[in-house]
Amino acid sequence: MITAKGQRPSKVRLFILALLFIAVAINYTDRANLSVAGAAIQKQFDLSSTELGVLFSAFTWSYAAAQVPVGVLLDKIGARILYGIAISVWGLFTFIMAFSAHEMFASAGAAFAFLIFCRICIGISEGPAYPCNTKIASLWFPNKERARAISTYSSAQYIGLAVFTPLLAIMVSTWGWPCVFYFSGGIAIIYGAIWYVLYRDPKDSKKANFQELEYIKNNGGYNPEIDSAEKITQKVSWREIFYVIRQRRVWGIFVAQFAASSTLYFFLTWFIIYLQKGLNLSIDKAGFMACVPYMMAMGGVLLGGTVSDMLLKHGKTITFARKWPMTIGMIMSSILCAANYFENTPLVAIGILSVAFFANAGSNLGWVAMSDIMPKKMMGTVGGILNLFGNFSGIITPIVFGALLQNSNNFHMAMNYIAAVAFFGAIIFHFVVDKLEPVEIPEQL
Repeated sequence: MITAKGQRPSKVRLFILALLFIAVAINYTDRANLSVAGAAIQKQFDLSSTELGVLFSAFTWSYAAAQVPVGVLLDKIGARILYGIAISVWGLFTFIMAFSAHEMFASAGAAFAFLIFCRICIGISEGPAYPCNTKIASLWFPNKERARAISTYSSAQYIGLAVFTPLLAIMVSTWGWPCVFYFSGGIAIIYGAIWYVLYRDPKDSKKANFQELEYIKNNGGYNPEIDSAEKITQKVSWREIFYVIRQRRVWGIFVAQFAASSTLYFFLTWFIIYLQKGLNLSIDKAGFMACVPYMMAMGGVLLGGTVSDMLLKHGKTITFARKWPMTIGMIMSSILCAANYFENTPLVAIGILSVAFFANAGSNLGWVAMSDIMPKKMMGTVGGILNLFGNFSGIITPIVFGALLQNSNNFHMAMNYIAAVAFFGAIIFHFVVDKLEPVEIPEQL
């Protein structure tokens, strides 16, 4: 490490941000690839809408269950090892999903069960993703840069979807749905190894100079004196965890994460099928038209983080700067149910969905708010609990959506359900969260 006092701070944290950006793009491509292939899989295996909803949901069963264990594991072994292994493992199970199309399975039921198994394994192995992302952001980025950093790498989920969805749709149309999983899974397997080679925590970095580490330390990021001591001497007790999660502000963030994630999971699961069957678009057209809401969502998540940081710089409190973008964004996202009235004019319906997804992405500050209030030694553990609550929606939304679709034979009730959850979450969050200030753990518990 160079410690010459005359040097300018290095910008290694921007390289770290680039690594996170790519990891998130791959992560969400592997979550959403089933949506692109969903209609073809449903047809080949003669699945009902409810059964397809169960397949969409299977990822989140294990993903949600893994959040607390992987959070604890993250606090113990760190992001370099855990994240690197996780990326390659979820890539492997994505890759072998394609095997379900082969004649090795005696029946459609056996192939369907194999798909469920693979999605469960992908859910477990993707479990460390967002706890790792959040902990890395809390280490590498000062308070005044953190919202923008998190919104930047979060935007990758939409950029990845916008870039890869048309490509995956063409693959389905040209070569069949198994190619989707060979392609996206192979990329993840390779990137897991790249991550392990390139990523380092601030304390282990040989490229970040003294000035950058001091800048990070003095502005609320990694502090080698405090953080290292916490890792060695201050273990996280379950009594402390229970105290933290009982706090009103923490519960408010949990509710917001569930509500916002419900809209997100619609776009990750049923959205492409809605374009195909609700708006009567071909798979090729659906893939290309999906780019518009995804790119709008990318703009929304970048704007949400930028506006939040600007409010802080202009003297607003953290509570104001985080709460209002989240509340307004969730309320605006509830307009997606208006698409019900424009199914015969797909361009208008897609425009409405684009605005809704833009607003939903702009409200994606739950992780930022959590990093503002959480002791760093508990970021992995409580961040895992936050992700657990957020991804309950990933269990519930695809199944409820599929059941409503099957029972009503149209998308209207299902779309109304997504809108109602978003609106309800915004109201609860606005009135439950009193203030976003660091949670102080009493010495005597």
